[in-house]
Amino acid sequence: AWSKAITGSSPTPAEPAVPDYPTINIEINSGAYGEKGIIISGNAYIPIDLADRLGIDLSRNDEIRRVRYRGAVYVKAVDLKPFSVGIGWDAATRTLKITPASALNICPGTIDLIMSHGSATEYNLTTFLRTENDKALESFSDLPKIYREEATIEGVDYDIAFCQMCVETDFLRFPGLVRPTQNNFAQLADGAGNLASFSSARIGVRAQIQHLKAYASTEPLAREQVDPRFDFVKRGVAPLVGQLSNLWAADPLYGEKIMARLEDLYRRSGLLQAPR
Repeated sequence: AWSKAITGSSPTPAEPAVPDYPTINIEINSGAYGEKGIIISGNAYIPIDLADRLGIDLSRNDEIRRVRYRGAVYVKAVDLKPFSVGIGWDAATRTLKITPASALNICPGTIDLIMSHGSATEYNLTTFLRTENDKALESFSDLPKIYREEATIEGVDYDIAFCQMCVETDFLRFPGLVRPTQNNFAQLADGAGNLASFSSARIGVRAQIQHLKAYASTEPLAREQVDPRFDFVKRGVAPLVGQLSNLWAADPLYGEKIMARLEDLYRRSGLLQAPR
């Protein structure tokens, strides 16, 4: 009141403080994107122009929250998952990793084909494994990379092979008769009634991949045979994951368990839209 009486006017209200959001890097298909994203309340936001570049039309979508910040409009990255966009996060480099729908190889009619190409990145596989067992990679740090490499050589879907390993070893906890030092990730037998042992993790993965190929295909191996029981399998009798039940394992739900892990991997990695 004293101020108004002296000056004849009310004090000018202070300008509202503009929040200072931390920035993050963005990668698309492992390539750096020119603009930065921001973090708001622990969530990653990307420029809305990037959504347009990904082929996503949000102009008539009122359900997607928009935030205007320093002259640009941003949308929450995870809100793009229903458009089959893969979203990943690398905490070490503060980088949001985006895989466009056009780069995804998942088709509902082929998801359970053993002889196919995987869709998850090495980062996706690593994160999936660590989420279930934070100590999983202490002894097998390169396992996700090895699965992608070995399966690709033989034409086997590395996502399926990796998820089979997760089922067989309980995410590398090895609760059964197989010990981690055996490098046997799928309870393979040695042909003499014993559980096989392999000289390295790579050879163990290779044997598993070859055994999957034996069941799923009649094509010859691309690498020298290391699977002890490859020659005892009737070739090509199980091209689909579900057909491994009562063949690879006596469990009639064996294939379903692998598929459950596979779908979980894809949902967590943003590669498969969760059912509504």
